[in-house]
Amino acid sequence: MADYVTQVVDEWAEVRPDLDTSPIEVVLRLLRAAHVVQHQLDAVASASPALSHKGDLDTLTALRRAGGSASPGELAAVVQLTSGGMTNRLDRLETAGLVRRTPAEHDRRASVVSLTAEGRRLADAVFEASLEAQHRLVGTLSADERAQLASALERLLIGLGDRT
Repeated sequence: MADYVTQVVDEWAEVRPDLDTSPIEVVLRLLRAAHVVQHQLDAVASASPALSHKGDLDTLTALRRAGGSASPGELAAVVQLTSGGMTNRLDRLETAGLVRRTPAEHDRRASVVSLTAEGRRLADAVFEASLEAQHRLVGTLSADERAQLASALERLLIGLGDRT
């Protein structure tokens, strides 16, 4: 059984056999897979009334991994968001009672974002649900295939400049 991308590559081979369309097999599959994955993970995040979308979950889990607190700038860098976008997200999460912002000890102009007890509980619960969804999403691959794909994607991302 072939997927949509195979159909696209076959069609291009018919009309432009002179072109090497092999990158399409990777890039278009990555794009289509990312769309499906994003949709599924957004559904998990939006199942919680306190979260507007997966981005809110990304922020909560980034805080959770950081030990419960971080600066807004650190969070923005981790979740790849502008400072204005992070401010909007933190406003939403603070209104929902999931985070609190307090002045930084070393600089009162700066702030520290911390998870509330409810934020920590929700981060853990929704992350567990997200992880279950991710297991389902890659469930058609064996453990070895997942490891090979993860390694190949890591090399690709590093080659594209995505580093910590």
